[in-house]
Amino acid sequence: MRKINWLKSVGYPMPPPLMLEANGVLRNTFEEDFGEVHAWEGYEINLMCRSAWNYVWQELPKKVLRSTSRRAVSVVSFNGDKMLFACTGLLISWHARTRTRTGTRSHARQVILTSASLIRTRDDEDEIDKNLRIEVFLPPNQRADGTLELYHSNYNIAIISVEKHFVAARPENIFSRSAQKLPKKVVAVGREAPEGLLLASMGQVIDMPRWVDTELDCKDLKFSTCKIKKVGIGGPLVTSHDGSFVGMNFYDDTCRTPFLPRSKIVDVLKGTDLPSERGLNCPVNMMDDPIEKNRWPVPEAYWYHPIFDEDLGPFRPLVGRVLQ
Repeated sequence: MRKINWLKSVGYPMPPPLMLEANGVLRNTFEEDFGEVHAWEGYEINLMCRSAWNYVWQELPKKVLRSTSRRAVSVVSFNGDKMLFACTGLLISWHARTRTRTGTRSHARQVILTSASLIRTRDDEDEIDKNLRIEVFLPPNQRADGTLELYHSNYNIAIISVEKHFVAARPENIFSRSAQKLPKKVVAVGREAPEGLLLASMGQVIDMPRWVDTELDCKDLKFSTCKIKKVGIGGPLVTSHDGSFVGMNFYDDTCRTPFLPRSKIVDVLKGTDLPSERGLNCPVNMMDDPIEKNRWPVPEAYWYHPIFDEDLGPFRPLVGRVLQ
Protein backbone atom coordinates (compact mmCIF):
# COMPACT_ATOMS: atom_id res chain seq x y z
CA MET A 1 0.00 0.00 0.00
CA ARG A 2 2.89 2.37 0.66
CA LYS A 3 4.11 1.72 -2.87
CA ILE A 4 0.64 2.28 -4.34
CA ASN A 5 0.13 5.50 -2.38
CA TRP A 6 3.50 6.80 -3.55
CA LEU A 7 2.66 6.00 -7.18
CA LYS A 8 -0.59 7.91 -6.86
CA SER A 9 1.12 10.90 -5.26
CA VAL A 10 3.48 11.36 -8.22
CA GLY A 11 1.04 10.35 -10.95
CA TYR A 12 2.83 7.20 -12.13
CA PRO A 13 0.84 4.34 -13.74
CA MET A 14 -0.55 1.64 -11.48
CA PRO A 15 1.14 -1.78 -11.86
CA PRO A 16 -0.60 -4.52 -13.86
CA PRO A 17 -1.73 -7.60 -11.89
CA LEU A 18 1.15 -9.52 -10.22
CA MET A 19 3.72 -6.94 -11.29
CA LEU A 20 4.54 -5.81 -7.76
CA GLU A 21 4.45 -9.35 -6.39
CA ALA A 22 7.01 -10.38 -9.03
CA ASN A 23 9.27 -7.40 -8.24
CA GLY A 24 8.54 -5.65 -11.50
CA VAL A 25 10.35 -2.42 -12.32
CA LEU A 26 8.82 0.94 -13.16
CA ARG A 27 10.90 2.43 -15.97
CA ASN A 28 11.20 5.94 -17.39
CA THR A 29 10.66 7.60 -14.03
CA PHE A 30 12.19 10.85 -12.84
CA GLU A 31 14.07 8.92 -10.16
CA GLU A 32 16.25 6.84 -12.52
CA ASP A 33 20.00 7.59 -12.35
CA PHE A 34 22.35 7.59 -15.30
CA GLY A 35 26.11 7.43 -15.72
CA GLU A 36 28.29 8.06 -12.67
CA VAL A 37 26.63 9.37 -9.51
CA HIS A 38 28.59 11.94 -7.51
CA ALA A 39 27.79 13.44 -4.10
CA TRP A 40 28.93 16.57 -2.32
CA GLU A 41 31.62 16.56 0.35
CA GLY A 42 30.32 15.07 3.57
CA TYR A 43 27.75 12.77 1.96
CA GLU A 44 27.93 9.57 4.03
CA ILE A 45 26.41 6.91 1.77
CA ASN A 46 28.55 4.81 -0.60
CA LEU A 47 27.34 5.40 -4.17
CA MET A 48 29.42 2.75 -5.95
CA CYS A 49 26.42 0.49 -6.48
CA ARG A 50 24.47 3.33 -8.13
CA SER A 51 27.09 4.25 -10.70
CA ALA A 52 27.04 0.93 -12.60
CA TRP A 53 30.84 1.14 -13.07
CA ASN A 54 30.48 4.19 -15.29
CA TYR A 55 33.48 6.29 -14.32
CA VAL A 56 33.31 9.83 -15.64
CA TRP A 57 34.34 12.44 -13.10
CA GLN A 58 37.74 10.92 -12.34
CA GLU A 59 38.61 11.12 -16.04
CA LEU A 60 37.88 14.86 -16.17
CA PRO A 61 39.91 17.82 -14.88
CA LYS A 62 38.91 18.76 -11.32
CA LYS A 63 37.86 22.22 -12.47
CA VAL A 64 35.10 20.64 -14.59
CA LEU A 65 33.59 18.97 -11.52
CA ARG A 66 33.93 22.13 -9.42
CA SER A 67 32.25 24.41 -11.92
CA THR A 68 29.56 21.95 -12.99
CA SER A 69 28.56 21.06 -9.43
CA ARG A 70 27.98 24.76 -8.69
CA ARG A 71 25.79 25.50 -11.70
CA ALA A 72 23.76 22.32 -12.37
CA VAL A 73 20.53 22.40 -10.34
CA SER A 74 17.49 20.20 -9.82
CA VAL A 75 14.21 21.75 -10.99
CA VAL A 76 10.82 20.29 -10.02
CA SER A 77 7.31 21.50 -10.86
CA PHE A 78 4.30 20.86 -8.61
CA ASN A 79 0.55 21.18 -8.93
CA GLY A 80 -0.28 21.74 -5.29
CA ASP A 81 1.62 19.01 -3.45
CA LYS A 82 1.72 16.68 -6.46
CA MET A 83 4.96 16.50 -8.42
CA LEU A 84 4.43 16.86 -12.16
CA PHE A 85 7.94 16.99 -13.63
CA ALA A 86 11.53 16.77 -12.43
CA CYS A 87 14.55 17.63 -14.56
CA THR A 88 17.87 19.48 -14.56
CA GLY A 89 18.62 23.15 -15.07
CA LEU A 90 21.72 25.26 -15.62
CA LEU A 91 22.42 28.43 -13.65
CA ILE A 92 23.32 31.16 -16.13
CA SER A 93 24.11 34.86 -15.85
CA TRP A 94 21.43 37.11 -17.27
CA HIS A 95 22.48 40.69 -17.89
CA ALA A 96 19.37 42.53 -16.82
CA ARG A 97 18.77 46.27 -17.02
CA THR A 98 17.36 48.33 -14.17
CA ARG A 99 15.98 51.82 -14.70
CA THR A 100 17.09 54.44 -12.19
CA ARG A 101 16.63 58.20 -11.90
CA THR A 102 19.96 58.76 -13.57
CA GLY A 103 19.46 56.25 -16.39
CA THR A 104 19.66 52.54 -17.02
CA ARG A 105 22.01 50.32 -15.03
CA SER A 106 23.08 46.84 -16.15
CA HIS A 107 23.67 44.03 -13.68
CA ALA A 108 24.07 40.26 -13.77
CA ARG A 109 21.26 38.12 -12.38
CA GLN A 110 21.13 34.38 -11.72
CA VAL A 111 18.44 32.53 -13.70
CA ILE A 112 17.94 28.89 -14.64
CA LEU A 113 17.95 27.65 -18.22
CA THR A 114 15.97 24.42 -18.56
CA SER A 115 13.43 22.56 -20.70
CA ALA A 116 9.90 23.89 -21.17
CA SER A 117 8.71 20.31 -20.59
CA LEU A 118 8.91 21.30 -16.93
CA ILE A 119 5.83 23.49 -17.27
CA ARG A 120 3.82 21.73 -19.99
CA THR A 121 0.44 20.26 -19.08
CA ARG A 122 0.05 16.49 -18.99
CA ASP A 123 -3.16 16.54 -21.02
CA ASP A 124 -1.76 18.57 -23.93
CA GLU A 125 1.98 18.89 -24.60
CA ASP A 126 1.35 22.09 -26.58
CA GLU A 127 -0.11 23.89 -23.55
CA ILE A 128 1.87 25.64 -20.81
CA ASP A 129 0.64 25.66 -17.20
CA LYS A 130 1.65 29.06 -15.84
CA ASN A 131 0.35 28.35 -12.32
CA LEU A 132 2.69 25.53 -11.32
CA ARG A 133 4.87 25.83 -8.25
CA ILE A 134 8.57 25.44 -9.12
CA GLU A 135 11.32 24.40 -6.72
CA VAL A 136 15.03 24.81 -7.48
CA PHE A 137 17.66 22.86 -5.52
CA LEU A 138 21.41 23.43 -5.42
CA PRO A 139 22.97 20.88 -3.01
CA PRO A 140 23.67 20.39 -0.31
CA ASN A 141 21.09 22.70 1.28
CA GLN A 142 20.10 25.61 -0.95
CA ARG A 143 16.48 25.54 -2.07
CA ALA A 144 14.47 28.35 -3.60
CA ASP A 145 11.07 28.89 -5.19
CA GLY A 146 11.34 29.53 -8.90
CA THR A 147 9.26 31.79 -11.14
CA LEU A 148 8.68 31.13 -14.82
CA GLU A 149 9.90 34.21 -16.69
CA LEU A 150 10.26 33.24 -20.35
CA TYR A 151 9.50 30.20 -22.46
CA HIS A 152 9.78 29.20 -26.09
CA SER A 153 7.50 26.30 -27.00
CA ASN A 154 9.01 25.67 -30.41
CA TYR A 155 12.55 25.18 -29.04
CA ASN A 156 11.42 23.82 -25.66
CA ILE A 157 13.29 26.45 -23.65
CA ALA A 158 12.29 27.89 -20.28
CA ILE A 159 13.93 30.57 -18.14
CA ILE A 160 13.25 30.36 -14.39
CA SER A 161 14.21 33.12 -11.97
CA VAL A 162 14.80 32.83 -8.23
CA GLU A 163 14.46 35.63 -5.69
CA LYS A 164 17.76 34.99 -3.94
CA HIS A 165 21.26 34.35 -5.27
CA PHE A 166 22.68 30.92 -4.56
CA VAL A 167 25.79 31.12 -2.40
CA ALA A 168 29.06 29.91 -3.99
CA ALA A 169 27.29 29.28 -7.29
CA ARG A 170 29.11 29.69 -10.61
CA PRO A 171 26.51 30.73 -13.19
CA GLU A 172 27.71 30.35 -16.76
CA ASN A 173 27.57 33.28 -19.13
CA ILE A 174 26.37 31.49 -22.25
CA PHE A 175 26.30 34.82 -24.13
CA SER A 176 30.00 35.57 -23.59
CA ARG A 177 31.45 33.81 -26.61
CA SER A 178 30.53 33.52 -30.25
CA ALA A 179 29.40 30.19 -31.67
CA GLN A 180 32.19 27.70 -32.06
CA LYS A 181 32.55 24.35 -33.75
CA LEU A 182 30.98 21.53 -31.74
CA PRO A 183 33.59 19.55 -29.78
CA LYS A 184 34.01 15.82 -30.25
CA LYS A 185 34.17 14.60 -26.64
CA VAL A 186 31.35 15.76 -24.35
CA VAL A 187 29.69 15.05 -21.00
CA ALA A 188 25.94 15.07 -20.29
CA VAL A 189 25.16 16.31 -16.78
CA GLY A 190 22.06 15.79 -14.64
CA ARG A 191 20.96 16.54 -11.08
CA GLU A 192 18.50 14.17 -9.41
CA ALA A 193 15.75 15.72 -7.32
CA PRO A 194 15.47 13.85 -3.98
CA GLU A 195 19.04 14.39 -2.74
CA GLY A 196 20.53 16.50 -5.52
CA LEU A 197 23.18 13.97 -6.50
CA LEU A 198 25.16 14.88 -9.59
CA LEU A 199 24.97 12.55 -12.62
CA ALA A 200 27.29 12.41 -15.62
CA SER A 201 27.62 10.36 -18.79
CA MET A 202 30.47 10.71 -21.30
CA GLY A 203 30.21 10.38 -25.06
CA GLN A 204 30.86 12.00 -28.41
CA VAL A 205 28.98 14.36 -30.69
CA ILE A 206 27.87 12.39 -33.73
CA ASP A 207 26.24 13.02 -37.08
CA MET A 208 22.88 11.28 -37.24
CA PRO A 209 21.22 10.60 -40.61
CA ARG A 210 17.76 12.11 -40.90
CA TRP A 211 16.18 8.71 -41.49
CA VAL A 212 16.93 7.66 -37.91
CA ASP A 213 13.62 7.36 -36.07
CA THR A 214 12.96 9.94 -33.33
CA GLU A 215 9.80 11.58 -32.03
CA LEU A 216 11.66 14.86 -31.53
CA ASP A 217 11.29 16.56 -34.89
CA CYS A 218 13.22 19.81 -34.31
CA LYS A 219 15.64 20.15 -37.24
CA ASP A 220 18.15 22.14 -35.16
CA LEU A 221 18.83 19.23 -32.80
CA LYS A 222 22.26 17.59 -32.71
CA PHE A 223 23.12 14.23 -31.14
CA SER A 224 25.66 12.73 -28.78
CA THR A 225 26.34 9.17 -27.64
CA CYS A 226 25.90 10.17 -23.97
CA LYS A 227 23.22 8.01 -22.35
CA ILE A 228 20.87 9.79 -19.99
CA LYS A 229 17.46 9.32 -18.36
CA LYS A 230 14.46 11.63 -18.00
CA VAL A 231 16.03 13.49 -15.08
CA GLY A 232 18.72 14.70 -17.51
CA ILE A 233 16.18 16.63 -19.62
CA GLY A 234 17.13 20.30 -19.63
CA GLY A 235 20.60 19.51 -18.29
CA PRO A 236 23.80 20.84 -19.84
CA LEU A 237 26.02 19.08 -22.33
CA VAL A 238 29.56 20.31 -21.60
CA THR A 239 33.03 19.89 -23.01
CA SER A 240 35.22 17.28 -21.36
CA HIS A 241 38.33 19.49 -21.15
CA ASP A 242 36.97 22.63 -19.46
CA GLY A 243 33.25 22.06 -18.78
CA SER A 244 32.02 24.89 -21.01
CA PHE A 245 28.40 24.78 -22.18
CA VAL A 246 27.76 23.01 -25.49
CA GLY A 247 23.98 22.62 -25.47
CA MET A 248 20.84 21.52 -23.59
CA ASN A 249 19.97 17.83 -23.45
CA PHE A 250 16.66 16.12 -24.21
CA TYR A 251 15.57 12.50 -23.93
CA ASP A 252 13.85 10.15 -26.38
CA ASP A 253 14.53 6.72 -24.78
CA THR A 254 17.08 5.64 -27.42
CA CYS A 255 20.79 4.90 -27.43
CA ARG A 256 21.76 8.54 -28.09
CA THR A 257 20.88 11.94 -26.64
CA PRO A 258 19.45 14.83 -28.68
CA PHE A 259 20.62 18.30 -27.67
CA LEU A 260 19.88 21.86 -28.72
CA PRO A 261 23.20 23.61 -29.48
CA ARG A 262 24.31 26.64 -27.53
CA SER A 263 24.29 28.81 -30.67
CA LYS A 264 20.57 28.22 -31.23
CA ILE A 265 19.74 28.85 -27.56
CA VAL A 266 21.64 32.14 -27.64
CA ASP A 267 19.86 33.16 -30.85
CA VAL A 268 16.50 32.58 -29.15
CA LEU A 269 17.38 34.39 -25.90
CA LYS A 270 19.62 37.27 -26.93
CA GLY A 271 18.17 40.77 -26.73
CA THR A 272 15.28 39.64 -24.51
CA ASP A 273 14.48 41.27 -21.17
CA LEU A 274 13.10 39.39 -18.19
CA PRO A 275 9.43 40.25 -17.62
CA SER A 276 10.11 40.88 -13.92
CA GLU A 277 12.69 43.51 -14.87
CA ARG A 278 9.99 45.29 -16.86
CA GLY A 279 7.51 45.26 -14.00
CA LEU A 280 5.45 42.37 -15.39
CA ASN A 281 4.21 39.56 -13.15
CA CYS A 282 3.41 36.94 -15.80
CA PRO A 283 5.62 34.76 -18.02
CA VAL A 284 6.17 35.73 -21.65
CA ASN A 285 6.10 33.40 -24.62
CA MET A 286 9.03 34.30 -26.88
CA MET A 287 7.69 32.29 -29.82
CA ASP A 288 6.00 33.81 -32.82
CA ASP A 289 3.28 31.52 -34.13
CA PRO A 290 5.03 29.44 -36.82
CA ILE A 291 3.25 27.44 -39.47
CA GLU A 292 4.94 24.27 -38.20
CA LYS A 293 5.56 23.55 -34.53
CA ASN A 294 8.25 21.26 -33.19
CA ARG A 295 7.01 18.37 -31.07
CA TRP A 296 8.69 17.58 -27.73
CA PRO A 297 7.08 14.39 -26.36
CA VAL A 298 8.56 12.88 -23.19
CA PRO A 299 8.60 9.05 -22.89
CA GLU A 300 6.02 7.87 -20.38
CA ALA A 301 6.70 5.64 -17.41
CA TYR A 302 5.86 1.97 -17.86
CA TRP A 303 6.12 -1.29 -15.92
CA TYR A 304 8.62 -3.97 -16.96
CA HIS A 305 9.39 -7.54 -15.96
CA PRO A 306 11.15 -10.07 -18.23
CA ILE A 307 8.52 -12.71 -17.45
CA PHE A 308 5.73 -10.47 -18.70
CA ASP A 309 7.64 -8.56 -21.34
CA GLU A 310 6.46 -10.66 -24.28
CA ASP A 311 2.83 -10.35 -23.27
CA LEU A 312 2.90 -6.71 -22.19
CA GLY A 313 5.13 -5.43 -24.96
CA PRO A 314 2.36 -4.42 -27.39
CA PHE A 315 0.43 -2.81 -24.52
CA ARG A 316 3.36 -0.79 -23.10
CA PRO A 317 2.01 2.57 -24.36
CA LEU A 318 -1.40 1.79 -22.86
CA VAL A 319 0.10 0.85 -19.49
CA GLY A 320 2.09 4.07 -19.47
CA ARG A 321 -0.99 6.22 -20.06
CA VAL A 322 -3.10 4.79 -17.25
CA LEU A 323 -2.45 7.60 -14.78
CA GLN A 324 -4.27 7.75 -11.50
